[in-house]
Amino acid sequence: MEDSGFGRRVASVVHPVVGTGAPIWPGKASSGQDRERRNVELAAGPMASPSSETTALSMQERIDGFFQSSPDEMRYVAKISVWCRWLLWTAGTVNGLVGPGQAFDEYAPLLALHTLLALANTTFLLRLWSKSPITWRWLLATSVIDAGVVIAATALDSDLQQFVFLALYPALAMFAVVFSSLTLCLVWTTIVAAGYAVTSVVVVSGPGLDIPSAQDLIARIVIMFAVVIMVNLVAGYERTGRRRAVERERALQRERIELSQRIHDTSAQSAYMIGLGIDNAIALAGDEDSELSRTLSATSDLSRAAMWELRQPIDIGLIYDGQMLSEVLSAHARTFTTITSVPATLSQTGSEPSLQTESRAGILSIAHNALTNAHRHAYASTVNIELEFTDKCIRLSVVDDGIGLPPDFGDRGHGFRNMQAEADRLGGAIVVESGGPGEGTSVTCRIPYAPVRTGI
Repeated sequence: MEDSGFGRRVASVVHPVVGTGAPIWPGKASSGQDRERRNVELAAGPMASPSSETTALSMQERIDGFFQSSPDEMRYVAKISVWCRWLLWTAGTVNGLVGPGQAFDEYAPLLALHTLLALANTTFLLRLWSKSPITWRWLLATSVIDAGVVIAATALDSDLQQFVFLALYPALAMFAVVFSSLTLCLVWTTIVAAGYAVTSVVVVSGPGLDIPSAQDLIARIVIMFAVVIMVNLVAGYERTGRRRAVERERALQRERIELSQRIHDTSAQSAYMIGLGIDNAIALAGDEDSELSRTLSATSDLSRAAMWELRQPIDIGLIYDGQMLSEVLSAHARTFTTITSVPATLSQTGSEPSLQTESRAGILSIAHNALTNAHRHAYASTVNIELEFTDKCIRLSVVDDGIGLPPDFGDRGHGFRNMQAEADRLGGAIVVESGGPGEGTSVTCRIPYAPVRTGI
């Protein structure tokens, strides 16, 4: 019995290998138990910890529960606070230069505070510029420095006493944004308010300093608590909304992974069995009935086309399972060669950065549509895929040596329209070039980098 080769080629696609032998789910078995464990881990999110964690680690996680701001949120708050401090530092510098002259022994404490604030803020700014992690410990330390400098300044200079206490409000507001626990915010506000009250009433060491009236002091402290409570509640409301959006996205991600695995286990297996049956029927029919042979051959082509279309959701599942774009695209190209017998090669320039899942999935979809057009419509004999990671964008180019495109290719079918819509959704652009009949086609898309969401 003669074998047309379809069964051998497709068996390596639908069974637990992809292309040249890589597992469908690399590093993991495709059993239901392993998939369930993977889904549970995904559902738990980044805060999940196994039951074998030590007591110290569990305590650290409970402490971290007070600080639910994401790294992006903390970095944004840090940037705002740095420039606010420089603004206050500049105002203090101008006040010292244009204000009345003071003896050195009177000016030295203010100069020390001025220097301390400059050194602390410079250290914080250098950490931001170096893209080092900004943790809650850093923000807590800066909050302590802010409160200490402002409270000390109220007791050292009569010109600053009347307005410098206002700087406590944005400092406390920053604390209320970063630290989600209202109890912790109230405790910190109580400490700051007590320090300010004691300094205002007891520690009056500079000439011309006035003790604020009881009504003014109480009003200022009440405003401190009001600012902290309102900012903390608003920040908590916004954080809750974003957390729910992330949970919905995670649920959708789990569904996509499960769908891709279900397609692999059911539809792809069925398509493989159908193709294998047609392959055997072609061998049995031989050349005796030419019409039957043509019908079976056409059906075989449809079976291969179905197998190739099923690869898109299966490989998209690999993207949502966390694999890099270059790895999945390389496997996708090998699968294309296995199913269609058209050699497809992938060349990569630059290192792949951290990309959003939507960007990786969209680029893979564009590549899939371009490969489909190269085989189904251009009748290409070879396809070259170029993946380039530049400083500003990702460039994907799919070049074939097929028959080229007609002038009205954009109005035929949905392939190019789907690629254009995908590129538009990612903020990029598609360029299609064809030298005419017999000169091949080049499909190039450029997608700008999108910031990676780090969660809530």
